Amino acid sequence: MKTIRQQLLIGLLCATAACVAVAGAMLYRSLLNETNELADLQLRQLAAAAGDKGKHDPEEAFVLQAWDADGRLVQATVAPGLAQLARYDLQGYLDKQLNGAAWRLYGVQDAGRYVQVAQPQAVRDQLAMRMTLRAGTPLLAIALVFAGLMLAVVGRALRPLDRLAHAVGGQSATALQPLDPASMAPDLRPVVEALNGLMGRFEQALAAQRTFVADAAHELRSPLTALKLQLQLAERADSEAARTEALAKLHERLDRGSHLVQQLLSLARHESGLTRTQLRPVDVNQLLSNVVADHSALADSRDIDLGVEPGGAVVVQAEQEGLRVMLNNLVDNALRYTQRGGQVDLLAGVDSGKPFIRVRDNGPGVAPEHRERLFDRFFRPDGNQVWGCGLGLSIVRNIADHHRAEIRLEDGDNGKGLSVTVVFP
Repeated sequence: MKTIRQQLLIGLLCATAACVAVAGAMLYRSLLNETNELADLQLRQLAAAAGDKGKHDPEEAFVLQAWDADGRLVQATVAPGLAQLARYDLQGYLDKQLNGAAWRLYGVQDAGRYVQVAQPQAVRDQLAMRMTLRAGTPLLAIALVFAGLMLAVVGRALRPLDRLAHAVGGQSATALQPLDPASMAPDLRPVVEALNGLMGRFEQALAAQRTFVADAAHELRSPLTALKLQLQLAERADSEAARTEALAKLHERLDRGSHLVQQLLSLARHESGLTRTQLRPVDVNQLLSNVVADHSALADSRDIDLGVEPGGAVVVQAEQEGLRVMLNNLVDNALRYTQRGGQVDLLAGVDSGKPFIRVRDNGPGVAPEHRERLFDRFFRPDGNQVWGCGLGLSIVRNIADHHRAEIRLEDGDNGKGLSVTVVFP
């Protein structure tokens, strides 16, 4: 694909060349018409002056012939390279093809005499062409000057694009700096502002990525160290009972490490935004039923009553996999922190025209002063004895933000437990 500079220059130069060609053709046609008129007048003058030898220029390209009343040829003046013609008994002008060439003839009857003058059309065309070249040379010179000025003007006009390309090319991928719109041409300021917005979003994405990598490295260091220590304890166990206990703890730490890795991967997967094409109508009640079925075994193992409260049909525009991950994390958290024999309820409904999903439990709940920090990565309130990695609600927050949904943390029924409500727009 050609650059803008090439397209402008080629387009303008072609337009200039076309204008010059059209102007030259129009000039040639105009001069040819004038040449024909002058040459016709010359033929008439030559016919009128037939017999006057002093007025004839032997270098003029014409054939002059005169016949008397008896039809005898009494005069024949023929220019070099031409031949005599037959008599046509004209009274005026005639265009004639003779020997494969175009001729212009003029004949007149005067006092019993017939005078005929003829001239090749090629002579007139050559004369018109010579006049066109003489008149068109200044036009061609002006066109060349105009082309040079065009090159200079286009180059100067596109110089701001070169400065913009240089400014963008000088950016560092690790430290993007916004461009100064005031230093750019007015036409480029919307482009610069759009680039600044893009670089800002890219910088935010890079910062989030760096934070994620640093946090992940920090959080993975402790489980890996614990795994290594537990393995050493299992190797140094001096009895079968001690070895069995050490291996059981090793399996538990492996489960925690596997859970942490899965949560990290899920968080990384859902940190990027959604596009409108990814949104589809999702039947929320059906999704709640599927999530309950997936967690029923864990709920039964802890004697927790897990179910869906009845409600009306609710359909939201969302990315179904993202909603499933969000609900899995909410239900998993509720089951982990609810005491044995507790209750976890899921509910979908519409409030003030806004669809919502609610996960409510009757566990120990979360102190109000800690609720704002629940969505921070790796945050866990003090005194928490349930193992986890502190990423579940961060994943929930990311998915909710991408769906432009609001999360509300409230007390459960009768002031016990925690109720998490996700309200969609």
